[in-house]
Amino acid sequence: EPQQLHHRGPSWPAQRNFVQSCARLASSVTCWVKDRHNGNILLDSEGHIIHIDFGFILSSSPRNLGFETSAFKLTSEFVDVMGGLDGDMFIYYKMLMLQGLIAARKHMEKVLQIVEIMQQGSHLPCFHGSSTIRGLKERFHMSLTEEQLQLLVEQLVDGSMRSITTKLYDSFQYVTNGIM
Repeated sequence: EPQQLHHRGPSWPAQRNFVQSCARLASSVTCWVKDRHNGNILLDSEGHIIHIDFGFILSSSPRNLGFETSAFKLTSEFVDVMGGLDGDMFIYYKMLMLQGLIAARKHMEKVLQIVEIMQQGSHLPCFHGSSTIRGLKERFHMSLTEEQLQLLVEQLVDGSMRSITTKLYDSFQYVTNGIM
């Protein structure tokens, strides 16, 4: 955690918790968690954010439409809480994301083995097809250097912030289920 981020006022711990938990969610891009509408994302009183529904991961999505195209959910409101695009906390968020992806790559083989074992005889849609393992492996981006991975983080963040499908999915959830 950069030194200049310390002692920023009474809301600082909640903002830090929010940024760190958003980075954790984004770093889980390897699992391709879907159904990321606001009813499945909770915020506690200390600023932690958590996704509570893991019914659609890896290769499955709601109604198998593949509608959510962004790597993770990152709305303009999330960025505002982080202090804006040029804020220290937003830069910290991207740094944490990069560190999370680098750490995840160190455990890719174990993760692949676990998923392969779970896939055997499973009737869960997230484990169907050979593309599940292939897609999971690709999302670790093992062929990229750390510098290239940093550029990828920038692209993923930019794509997620600008995702029209995220906005449409949130609107759909509001109209059909009253979830804001």
